[in-house]
Amino acid sequence: MFTYLFGRDFSVAISRLMLLAFVAVLPLMGGCGEDDNPIVDDENDHEVDAPIHADVDGFVLEVGDKEVYRQLQGEHNGGLTVTVGEEIEVHAVFLDANGAEAHLDEVEAVDEHGHEEVFGLGLSDYDSAIIEIHLEPGEEEHGEELGFGLEGLKAGTTEIKLQLLHGDHPDFTGALLIPVTVQ
Repeated sequence: MFTYLFGRDFSVAISRLMLLAFVAVLPLMGGCGEDDNPIVDDENDHEVDAPIHADVDGFVLEVGDKEVYRQLQGEHNGGLTVTVGEEIEVHAVFLDANGAEAHLDEVEAVDEHGHEEVFGLGLSDYDSAIIEIHLEPGEEEHGEELGFGLEGLKAGTTEIKLQLLHGDHPDFTGALLIPVTVQ
């Protein structure tokens, strides 16, 4: 019967049908994908209003120009020590992946209302019966130098979680808590 319909052997007819189906489906296989659209300009395919984040991998805490704590890429050493009734001024310097100072003043971002987003510190997860923290505004125009006052309330130990805040979100959160001893 197939010989009568196709005029050839059945296997040849099936081979031709398969070839015809393959040729019909070929343009659909791998042709133009979403990334290959000639109408879309890939070079300008980024969000202009996307927030820019600080590339920070660690930080140093200084008291009176002396480094007392360092945390970089999950490793840390040092800690903060204060006497009961004493307040110390602590300055935070943020570091890049190589351990060099990250220049926060080079990171610019503007929120949806056109206001410049500046950097600030977020300090949390500490025992407020042992220490009191007083946040200081950045001393530079863009918050390049950030610090806080740390007051010892009673003898003991606690830890502080540190974040670098940029506008309403953290750009960096310390991987480890900062040890604090009050004597």
